[in-house]
Amino acid sequence: MDEFIKFPTGLKAQAVMEAFEEKKGFPGVLGAIDGTHIPIKAPHNNHEQYINRKGFFSVQLQVICDPDLFITDVFCGYPGSVHDARVFRNSPICREVEVNPDNYFPGNSHILGDAAYPLKRWLLTPFRDNGRLTAQQRRYNTAHSSTRMVVERSIGLFKNRFRKLKTMMDVDKIEDIPEIIVSSCILHNICIIEDDIDDFLDDSNDDDDNDDNDDDIFPPGVGAVDKRNMIMRLIP
Repeated sequence: MDEFIKFPTGLKAQAVMEAFEEKKGFPGVLGAIDGTHIPIKAPHNNHEQYINRKGFFSVQLQVICDPDLFITDVFCGYPGSVHDARVFRNSPICREVEVNPDNYFPGNSHILGDAAYPLKRWLLTPFRDNGRLTAQQRRYNTAHSSTRMVVERSIGLFKNRFRKLKTMMDVDKIEDIPEIIVSSCILHNICIIEDDIDDFLDDSNDDDDNDDNDDDIFPPGVGAVDKRNMIMRLIP
């Protein structure tokens, strides 16, 4: 997992932000986040906790991906009844970023999430549609959705590669299920990079600090609401 699922840093982070911005003009994006349910058979213990809002037994999988559908962060194992926001709050990346966001998000960059996630300086969500959105807010939401859609495509590709994840995992030990799912995420990434796997494993230079790229994309002290409004005004 340490070799094949890792959050972009250094030169790789800069390349990811540039690739995202080229798509829909949304600046400073290091990834898109979303959750999905993996169906399982009813566990022997506490089975009611695994019934999700659609009425089937599942465990939660949270992923962050880059523009190439490559999974850069994964968190798995919460029962299906748990809301996406709670899964997110308890994920390692959320806890670590809250302590030191600059380790993950250089230059005041960010990831994109849908309305199920909380608005943070490093996690931007859409404006809630109350029927009175301005034209600028609607343009922001369109650019946000179009950019974030990459994570839905990544999850779709992932489940199509390993179709048992779309039906029902017939595994007796519930504690084994997250390991199987995360192992599948690793294989998904290997499938994406298989033609250049040697180059991928020899990417130590990608993490080198580059003083020329240390300028903040947005003012470092700006709050989440102000930052979202600033980006809104940048969206053509």
